[in-house]
Formats: sequence, structure tokens, C-alpha cells
Amino acid sequence: MHVRTYCDDGSMVKRTGNSKPGKHAVGVVRPNPLSDLTRVDDYLEVVYDLINRKGYARASDIAEQLNVRTASVTGMLQRLDRMGLIRYERYRGLTLTPTGEQRAKTIQRTHLTILKFLRVLGIEEKVAKEDAEGIEHHVNKTTIERINRFVEYVDKHPAWFQAFVETLN
Repeated sequence: MHVRTYCDDGSMVKRTGNSKPGKHAVGVVRPNPLSDLTRVDDYLEVVYDLINRKGYARASDIAEQLNVRTASVTGMLQRLDRMGLIRYERYRGLTLTPTGEQRAKTIQRTHLTILKFLRVLGIEEKVAKEDAEGIEHHVNKTTIERINRFVEYVDKHPAWFQAFVETLN
């Protein structure tokens, strides 16, 4: 588990090894819950994508996709299993539970909606992909629904969209 120390202002104090928090740290060491949920979502999204593309997801494939060590993946897979989001047996593989699959689908839909929205705004593809990855974890469901309706409107009204594009130049 990654443990962070937070300052009075809520910012994180970087710590290495057995170093002690600085004078501004609250002194309470706890996991960052927002970062923790983001990691869970990232893993679910990758597992879902791999299963849909390849028919299976292996720890080594997940590690490659997320650019982390296989040992880290194994730990997270065990955790996702305890959370009831996947069924995992070491050296045998994994499957998403119905709850895990539903959550993964929601994450993927959110990601694609944000990506489409950023493309509509004319954001460069590389930047749009990076931003969508970061934004997807921090947007309210109602906001995503509105963004989706906006993107659908743009698709159905190309003349309106062309007028909008002209304002960008």
C-alpha cells in the first residue's frame, strides 16, 4: 500500500524510506483515498479492455498497460478480488464479477464521453487522451450525462458544430 503524509493545507509530503514527515505535516499517515479509488478504476478499465480484446487478462499484460511491476498488479488483483470486483486465482487468471464488469463499463463510457468532448473542443489527440484519463475519475455522473448529451447534439447538428469550429480560429 502506498502511504502518504498530508500537510495542514491538504498537500502531500513526499517521503522516502524511513524519513519522518516535515514540520508542516499533520503527523497522521494514511492512504490517499482519492488516489486509491483512481487506481482501482484504472485496473478495472485495463482488465475490461484486455478481456474484450484478447479474451483474457494476465498480470503481465496489466503491468505492461499500466507501466507497473507485475508484483504490484498481483497485490491489486488480490485486493480487487476481496472487494468482489474480480475473481482471481494466482497462476490461473481472473474474471470480472458482474459488479466489476458494470463498474468497468461505466468507467469506460465515462472515459470515451470525455475523450469525445475534448475532441469536439479541438484538443490535440495526445493531450485529449491524457486529459480524459485524468478527468474521468473526478467528474460527477450528472456532469458526464450532460457532456454526453452535448456531444450527441454536436453529432446531430453538423452546421452548428461548423459554426463553433470557426470561432476557434
